Amino acid sequence: MSTIAFEEVGQVTNDWYKVIKQQDVSKAAIMRKEMENMLPSMEKNQNVLLYFNLIDSRYKLMTEDYKKSGELLDKVQAKALEESTENIIQYYFHLFSGMYKFHQKRYINAIIYYKMAEEQLKKIPDEIEKAEFHYQLAIAYYRIDQHIFSITHAKTAYDIFKAHDSYKEKMVKCEMIIGANKLDLLLHEQTKKHYEKARSMAKENGFRYTESLALFNLGICFERQKMFREAANCFKQALSIPEHLESFVAVRSTYMLSKVLFQLGDYDGARSWYEKALKRATDEGEQEYLAKLKLVYALYAEQNDQEVRKNLHILDDMELWTETADLSREIAEYYKNKEDLETAAYYFEHAHFAKDKIIKISEGFL
Repeated sequence: MSTIAFEEVGQVTNDWYKVIKQQDVSKAAIMRKEMENMLPSMEKNQNVLLYFNLIDSRYKLMTEDYKKSGELLDKVQAKALEESTENIIQYYFHLFSGMYKFHQKRYINAIIYYKMAEEQLKKIPDEIEKAEFHYQLAIAYYRIDQHIFSITHAKTAYDIFKAHDSYKEKMVKCEMIIGANKLDLLLHEQTKKHYEKARSMAKENGFRYTESLALFNLGICFERQKMFREAANCFKQALSIPEHLESFVAVRSTYMLSKVLFQLGDYDGARSWYEKALKRATDEGEQEYLAKLKLVYALYAEQNDQEVRKNLHILDDMELWTETADLSREIAEYYKNKEDLETAAYYFEHAHFAKDKIIKISEGFL
């Protein structure tokens, strides 16, 4: 068996990472198999192996194999953080660790890693890498309600991606991040324009999964305006796209569809989607959505306030303060409409408590 130069493997790894950043899952899977065949014949070089393992951890994030991604990051941590290690390797370790923490819903930890990555990024003259960094930071800031920071980073990423034809899908996702922030700022008409533009761009380019995300987000926009029928239609359309149904996002969509059907008074339909969502959340170990589903079912189907509070406190324990604040406000309005003002006051107060938590956490990043 002939030996393959480590420089060649390093170049192929570069090409592989480029495909991953372009979100081309099928091509990235083929390239990974090719690399598996190359590695046993490669000249010994620990740096190239380290580089491969880091990019492999990023590949596993893209394919939603989060457990293995975390294991790879643990495996390479000591070597990646040695003083003699190249800036680009340290950058990738911090960036991918931030992305891993983000998917664990540890948003503050994610931002801490991104801030460490930023120090290495200053020494890396790669525009697409800068766009990728701003894109990831925009998502993380959105999750802790830092909307102006999030929009700024999303626009920076969008402008860079726009200059490169092969990153159109990332442009679409930047458009959706901007839309999500504007939704939280109650700019509903602007939000719809961003999501409709994202959906149109995704459909035009055949990005089926991204199109489904635009539909899901449009559903969230309608739900926030209490346009529950329109929201349900969007969630159903998103779930009708196979790429969406097979992804980790499907548990969110089935949960939201169940919730809006309860709000419409369609209890049979709501229970049906509740069962599907509950099974999915159980199978995937999605503790956040298990708590949310049980909370919604207790509120609308059982009128069991003790169970509602129990599951709300589970979200508190997970420090998901944005979700806690939104749900607390929704529950408060539910009880207010029923003229149970004492219970409504409890949940309005809890929403305020959660918002205070968000403000205190955010102060560390201002």
